[in-house]
Amino acid sequence: MDVNADVYDLSATANHEDTAVNDVRRVLIINGKGGCGKSTIATNLAVSYSQRGHRTALMDYDSQASSTDWAALRASSPDPKTPLHVVPMHSKVGMYQTKAFQQQLPPDITRIVIDTPSGARERDIDTLIKQCDVILIPMLPSPLDIRSGSRFIAELLTHRGYRANPRAIGVIANRLQNNPASQQKLMHALECLNVPCVANFADSTLYGRAAEDGAGITELKLNDAASQAEASKWFDLIDWVEQQPRRAARIAAPPKAGTSSVTSVASAKTKATSDHV
Repeated sequence: MDVNADVYDLSATANHEDTAVNDVRRVLIINGKGGCGKSTIATNLAVSYSQRGHRTALMDYDSQASSTDWAALRASSPDPKTPLHVVPMHSKVGMYQTKAFQQQLPPDITRIVIDTPSGARERDIDTLIKQCDVILIPMLPSPLDIRSGSRFIAELLTHRGYRANPRAIGVIANRLQNNPASQQKLMHALECLNVPCVANFADSTLYGRAAEDGAGITELKLNDAASQAEASKWFDLIDWVEQQPRRAARIAAPPKAGTSSVTSVASAKTKATSDHV
């Protein structure tokens, strides 16, 4: 996707770091491959944050506008929802608006979830890395998704922007089915890359049911234990994100003796992708 880097400029949100609480955290949802559930992750994470009492903004950079369409359903739903500020960053600026005005957020926003398109270019990634605190990468456990996701993570870790401005990175194992073998392959690939799997979500009809109403699954009335357990995982994910330092290096095991970190990642990339064709 050919997108100018300035499209991803989050400088309009920078004033939030000057607030009295200094409590703004930006979470980037990204993967180079489409179809991995980025918008589902973004919308449900934003809702969960809002339910935790944070004033939350969801910024939709994807031209497919899945998060924006979801927000429209949310606005028209008769059921009460937790407050959420959604910004369609992909849309064109109106005749009487400036880009800065379009991107402006309420001053009390403390959590920002960023939904990105597939295939962001290198310079776009550089801009996004600089302006986020935590990076979440949804991955499916299929062979093609593991291979593509592993390649994307390795390229991200060796990207000059990441090396200059490292951030906490966590992978979300998404749309899991009852297939332990495929899940084990995904975990093995992440071990090779030295990147943690910080959450796993099921391939559940709950997500489709919630999306139809512009809701997150944590807003649904869930009666059975399995559904309640699935919903509780979103708050576990928030707990992990909140434990990460703002705009600081990811915590990872050191490379083996005599091996540079860049070399280690490159070798892991080769192993992870070759093992999971």
